[in-house]
Amino acid sequence: MSSLQTALQMMAPDTDSPAEILERINRFYIHNIRFTTFVTVFLARYDASSRTLTYVNSGHNPPAIFRRQSAKIDWLTRTAPAIGLAEEYFPRTETVKLSAGDVLLLYTDGITEALNLDMEQFGAERLAEFIQNGADLTASDMLQVVRQGISAYSGDVPLADDLTLVALKVSG
Repeated sequence: MSSLQTALQMMAPDTDSPAEILERINRFYIHNIRFTTFVTVFLARYDASSRTLTYVNSGHNPPAIFRRQSAKIDWLTRTAPAIGLAEEYFPRTETVKLSAGDVLLLYTDGITEALNLDMEQFGAERLAEFIQNGADLTASDMLQVVRQGISAYSGDVPLADDLTLVALKVSG
């Protein structure tokens, strides 16, 4: 993770294209780091004036967008393989338009893979329910509600992975 953060800091100032940044990082990983594993990344640029999110989802969990108008969840699917898997890396950029009241939630797999006492995963459907139920909250409060929900669901079962959540709520 620290090597990814360093690579982002070095390569992001040269372009505002998520695809170009991730192409460079993949090349860097393949030729310099030689990991035996891979790294998943969701990299996006949000333009507040046009309310557009331009992104590449490089093998990461699909972020959720709660659509205020329809009260539905859209999932931002993968547009590229994970970083470090292959020399030939051609990420596809996607752009989505957001509206006032929409919520974007990014999360790591530790969220959906959190287990309860019956060894059942928290899952994406349960996460979607928390997002829908907390859509009227601020982004910060929604994060707290999701974390509390995971804690209640997991009970005394230790978490097997990190839990990372980031929320963006479009105002206006």
